Amino acid sequence: MKKIALPLILVILVCLSFSGCLGDKSKFVGTWQYSEGGSITFYDNNSVSITNIRPLGVIQLDGVFTYSIANNNVTFTSSGSSGVSVNIAFAYSFTNDNTLVLTRSDISLTLVKTS
Repeated sequence: MKKIALPLILVILVCLSFSGCLGDKSKFVGTWQYSEGGSITFYDNNSVSITNIRPLGVIQLDGVFTYSIANNNVTFTSSGSSGVSVNIAFAYSFTNDNTLVLTRSDISLTLVKTS
């Protein structure tokens, strides 16, 4: 019985850890309005459309990017026409199902889900 219990517990723990990641991704999907104007729309296929989220210090986000979620960070990636890839990571937190806060050093974005 012990030989079965340990692998079963490990499988359950792995599944639970992956379900947390999947759960966060599903929370992102939809359109979010930035408190200072502009919006971010996350799609299931890991693409994101960012409109008028600027200026953020030295960072300006506007256009279509891909995004990834890992270790409580969301990373926006874009490949420029020059072949240079840009990665911008933000720590994220959900204060409730309809409010998302993205932070990076001295930058903080508060987003409210509209759809």
